[in-house]
Formats: sequence, structure tokens, C-alpha cells
Amino acid sequence: MSSKMIGEWVSVAACVLIVGIAWGSLDLGPEPGPPSTDNLIEILNWNWKRDRSGKVLAVFGTVRNNTPETYGRVTLELRTEDEDKTVLARHAIEVGAVLAGAEKPFREDIPRTGSEAMGFLEVKRLGR
Repeated sequence: MSSKMIGEWVSVAACVLIVGIAWGSLDLGPEPGPPSTDNLIEILNWNWKRDRSGKVLAVFGTVRNNTPETYGRVTLELRTEDEDKTVLARHAIEVGAVLAGAEKPFREDIPRTGSEAMGFLEVKRLGR
């Protein structure tokens, strides 16, 4: 083999190596994660009201199952915050079973700290 041919093979090998390294470093986006519960069970509406004693918040609303499957256990989480956006507490709200395509009301009484300024409700867990 001539030195010219050896030089060509070395150049080809170097190009293949560079392309391989570049291909491996391409960002193909994030790895797919577990399915989000956001669209499976939807919180249609919710609100809270103090009871007469002022020590309890009644949290109530409606969820809808947007899937063709029944969920045997739906758990929501209420996060309460004060005026400074400091998290005061997190409360689990068990909705129970929600049939496929159905809406279901929920209500839960939670202890009140007296400093709640805001509340955020989200679907936390789904069980079949």
C-alpha cells in the first residue's frame, strides 16, 4: 500500500470518528417520562370556605375523568400559602373512584391555620 492510500484511509477513519462523536452528542430532547395526570383527571372547579368556628376550611369541587378507564382511587393535593407565598401545609384529598368519562364532586374539611391567603389544588395520585 502506498503512503497516499494509507493517508486516505486515515482521513476516512478520522471523518467517521468525528461524525460518530457528533451524532452521539446531538440533543434529541428529554426522555419520555411517566404519563402526566394533568389531562387524565381534570379539576373542573373548586373553592374553599371557612366554617362558622373559623377553624376549618371546607374544600369542595368537581373532577372529571377524561379517559375511557375507571380510576379506583384519585387523590388531590391542596397546598396552602400565606401572603409571602410561604407554604403553610399540604393536604391530601381522597376523591375515591371516578368512572370512565364521568364527573365526580368532592368535599374535604381541613384544619385552618388562619394565615391562608392562597390555595393550589392538583391531582397527586391515580390508582386503578
